[in-house]
Amino acid sequence: MRSASRKNVLRAFSLIEVVVAIGVFAVGMVAVVALFAPVARSVAGSSDAEAAATVAERLRDELTRRATAVGSFAPVVALFKNATANGGHEVTTADNASNAATDPRRDTRLLFASRDGSKIGAYADTAVWGTGQVNDAEKYFEITLIRFEALSPNNSAADAASPTLAYTARIRWPVFVPDNAPANARRALPAGFNATAAVVFDRSQLQTYHVAGSITR
Repeated sequence: MRSASRKNVLRAFSLIEVVVAIGVFAVGMVAVVALFAPVARSVAGSSDAEAAATVAERLRDELTRRATAVGSFAPVVALFKNATANGGHEVTTADNASNAATDPRRDTRLLFASRDGSKIGAYADTAVWGTGQVNDAEKYFEITLIRFEALSPNNSAADAASPTLAYTARIRWPVFVPDNAPANARRALPAGFNATAAVVFDRSQLQTYHVAGSITR
């Protein structure tokens, strides 16, 4: 009877075993939690990419509206970045010269869009962004229009005669980041902006989406 009762006695865990078990559990939890950061970034990136696709659709509608309003592609052509005579391109030149001359707030050929695409306009377009205490952080996407020269050559006569105008839109985000400095009335600064750095506008961290499109008048 005694031997049988001894076999039925449960052996308790020692303090060392408990500590080791807690340590293993903690390491496992840290590994699991570490997985959430890239997953969260992936979800956010996917959401922004979907938003950029929506902006691209609304951009086409906005460009069509501008061309139709005047019966000409002129308002859209005025926004185009084009190839240069030396075999380069205005977009590449601007990207490689990340200085004050390429401040997105001064480039009148850039368009900006809110995250939901309900607002699309130039930086200083008060009809779109309003007046007074404008919050630049609302300008989530930067839109560069690039002439698709294989289908729409850079020729004013061809633009006037053709019923269709082809382009590529480069959409980048987030173009402005919040800035809570009391002296900044617009409450945001261009992403990667550092006035004292060798590269004043570091856009290497921006996400980019390219989409081809065309409009008719």
